Amino acid sequence: MASTEDSTPQLHVDDVCTSNSSNLQAVGYIDRTHAEVESHAPYPLNVYGRVQRHKQVPRQLFKEFLRDGVPPQGFVLMQWQTTTKAELVPCSDLVLLDRSFMSGDLVRKGNRSGTVVSTRTKCTLLGMCDVRETKSNKVVKCAWLPLPMEEEPSLELVADGTLLYDVPASELKLVQTYNEGDVIIYKNWIGRVKDCFDEVTVKLTDNGVVSITDSGNLEPMSGDPEERFAVGSLIKTKKGVLRTGRWVFGTYNPNTPPVGVVVEARTKECQVDWLHHRMERASEFPLWSSAPEGFLGPDELESDEVRLYDVSRMPTTSEDAHKPTKARSDPEFQGGLRVRFKDLPGACAKYDGSTAHGKLEKLDRAQNLGYDLNAFTITSTTTEADVLWSDKTIETVRTTSIIPDPSIDDEDAVFPGEIICTNETRAPPPEAMTSWAITPTRVGVAQRVNGKDRVAHVKWFNETTLSFCDKSLTLLVPDTKLGTLSKEEEEVSFYDIRAPKSVNRNRGDYVLLLKIPSLAQQTETGSINWFGEIVDLGMNGKCTVRLGAAEPVQEVECDITDTVPAMNLHDGDNPFVENGDGTGEYLSDGSDDMDFDMEDFSEEEDVWFEDGQDIPIDDADDSWSTEDEEGHDFSDAMSTQDDFPATEQPATHPVPAPQPPQAVQINNDGATDQTMSNIPVEELLLSSLSNTPAAYEILETEVPSGHHYLLQSGPTSANHMKGVSKEHKILSAPGALPEGVYVRTWESRMDLIRVLFVGPLGTPYEYAPFMIDLHLPAQYPYEPPKAFFHSWTAEGAGMSGRVNPNLYEEGKICLSLLGTWQGDEARNEAWAPHQSTVLQVLVSILGLVLVREPYYNEAGFEPLQGLSSINQNSVAYTERTYLRARAFLISPVSRLCRGETAGLEGLENVLRWLYINSDGAKLLPKAIKAAHTILRNSEEGAEVEARDGLSVVSRGAALPLKRVVARLEQLEQESASQTEQ
Repeated sequence: MASTEDSTPQLHVDDVCTSNSSNLQAVGYIDRTHAEVESHAPYPLNVYGRVQRHKQVPRQLFKEFLRDGVPPQGFVLMQWQTTTKAELVPCSDLVLLDRSFMSGDLVRKGNRSGTVVSTRTKCTLLGMCDVRETKSNKVVKCAWLPLPMEEEPSLELVADGTLLYDVPASELKLVQTYNEGDVIIYKNWIGRVKDCFDEVTVKLTDNGVVSITDSGNLEPMSGDPEERFAVGSLIKTKKGVLRTGRWVFGTYNPNTPPVGVVVEARTKECQVDWLHHRMERASEFPLWSSAPEGFLGPDELESDEVRLYDVSRMPTTSEDAHKPTKARSDPEFQGGLRVRFKDLPGACAKYDGSTAHGKLEKLDRAQNLGYDLNAFTITSTTTEADVLWSDKTIETVRTTSIIPDPSIDDEDAVFPGEIICTNETRAPPPEAMTSWAITPTRVGVAQRVNGKDRVAHVKWFNETTLSFCDKSLTLLVPDTKLGTLSKEEEEVSFYDIRAPKSVNRNRGDYVLLLKIPSLAQQTETGSINWFGEIVDLGMNGKCTVRLGAAEPVQEVECDITDTVPAMNLHDGDNPFVENGDGTGEYLSDGSDDMDFDMEDFSEEEDVWFEDGQDIPIDDADDSWSTEDEEGHDFSDAMSTQDDFPATEQPATHPVPAPQPPQAVQINNDGATDQTMSNIPVEELLLSSLSNTPAAYEILETEVPSGHHYLLQSGPTSANHMKGVSKEHKILSAPGALPEGVYVRTWESRMDLIRVLFVGPLGTPYEYAPFMIDLHLPAQYPYEPPKAFFHSWTAEGAGMSGRVNPNLYEEGKICLSLLGTWQGDEARNEAWAPHQSTVLQVLVSILGLVLVREPYYNEAGFEPLQGLSSINQNSVAYTERTYLRARAFLISPVSRLCRGETAGLEGLENVLRWLYINSDGAKLLPKAIKAAHTILRNSEEGAEVEARDGLSVVSRGAALPLKRVVARLEQLEQESASQTEQ
């Protein structure tokens, strides 16, 4: 029997759909889905103003959506072409019409993954319609969508416009010259248009023509809910606006209805985000103080100094013009946009009515006071794409048959053609000028990848000098080179390599050239031969750049390291941020400066739109079921987008309110207990073993210098000391601390605490120690404890990066109880003075951070739990976390074997008892045995579906795990020798 995913197309943000149930056959696009976290934002009424509830959406689920902004499973938020209201609708009511992709997008079809090379779009166009304004009884030509969802009683459709079918988007252009998102070049600066401000010229029903400087004084009429007016838009306004307008034909007549059609829209000003200045060397940074003004007026916009970058421009001649891997994408058009033909006479000849395309009815300027009303509204689109699959074959497919590749969110994933470098680094030679830089041991290019097995086949560069300015590899050291590529390939694990964004590019990226190739130098004097779009990527560290603003257009091949990203076409991100001194610096991925503040949202009275009425949430019927008023059962509607097994209600916080954790469990052979219920499990309570250390202890020694909060002030008031004493009374109570948690404090500074967690079994953290430092500040208990996480990932196994979404390498712990995560305050437990305790914090970390599937600890990822399309991402995250967590085991044990205790003070005896002592818990040999069990399970031909990241892992995870096991066995021998001594 076919699965739900096989029988029902997955729906995604920006998909173009129509409604099954609507007799208006409305067309719109999806704005939010349950599975796409980036589309979620709380309080959607703040964004959309009004949201309509489809009758199949249960009221209670709708109320929750108005709070958290996450569409329930099986439902999506639609934006229809002909209404300003958004609507929450069931997926089962939608028919997928088109799906938009751009060059460079990663896609999947069944089990195949690939990259979009080119796209071609065909449009259905609607010409001008005849509409009667009933008050004046005058008929006007205008762009009118004939299926309005909001009726306008003063208008009457007299005659539909003609339809043209399957018109290539390459033949069309937007009506406006400047549009939001356009890339412009001005005074050697690259910018992107952020907003446009137009002077709108309107023809009234009495043929009077008036120009309105402030388009904010105009309102769209029914069937045309656009934010920016274009030729053909039907508008209404107030008579006072007409009276003060600039009259082109006629004069103000108070008896003329303030209704008309836009006949011209002239851009008078553009707001521009300046992204980058022309560069002649890699070490040169943009001086933002020299950037042009953020607003360009008509003098600049209508001059030759401002150049619009046109992605449709192609070189007239090219040796490999028809190379299938070279990007040639049509403009990204969607329904509702207003367009013109680039060549109207040619279009009239082509679309003469003799074919199924239809007939183009050209409107005579003379009949419209000299204005050109030959504008058309796109009513629908169909797109096909050329996809370069991972096996290097190219296939042309309808875009509705492919989906965005979920592995794009997999930070370990590698794709063919990417430049990769090893996690292992080497010291540069002493004479090097960049002795401070991060230099990978090896750099290469991925030739082939196996995403299922998590391995890549790599060709390495010889004599590479590639270095980075930071450990995140976000900034490339200037003038470093890749070297020459070897001929041999080597299989490597995804977990042993990285593909830094700073040295990788995608098709569709805009770049600046540091060196002008000889071919580019053949362009006209003063031509823009230093900026272009990447249209092809080689398997040798080179790329092809189309210089679309040059005269003539050229395509040049250059080293990727000779290009600087100006902007990513996919998201428009500026790779630089501006400092206060007018200089720029690269913005690191995952910047912690973008904390989400719920206070930015005003929680006004929530209102939704239903059956033409505004209904406050609290006045709605609180009783609900999955049946509507007519008694229909909608259980099927809630399971149409994916497999959708029953899950908990979504939460926006990565760590919900704490629950008591289970005791540490160890089975007979030391392997973790997974879903294999036939394996007997033995509970081992560490506190019941002989010579067990105390779970809680006050130390008489000095506070170690390595305690993160040593320099913070100690207790200064009786109230503060009283609060501190209360916490220690709770922590020291018999049986208070969960198994596997050890707490230490110091007699001289009881406001300082150090805690050790033993990773729970059945999770990727099993057997590994995790240490945090706590401080109870002067404002305690009115302020939550301060917490610092000791990250040991860089100290063993060659692994680096976070071991959990909530545990940062720099020490931050993201937890609502600590006040380091705000999230949804209604759902998450914040610190409550005189109620919350340190014990609650410890229970939360053990039971809700160190969990079996840490992938879903990512902010907003809870709604994804249980979705089959996301499961492999979670499995990959789990096995990577397991590898990184082994470093937490290797690091302290190796230090103790060397006789070192720095950074472990206060807990060194506990760690010895857990891992080294012959009469201790012997967790080190148990961890080794568990890892061997995982390797044995994984090498016995287990299917991909059997992988859970714990009991069975990929071949790519097994490769570094073998090295980890060898290191652990070496430590076991060293610890045994130390014990014998």
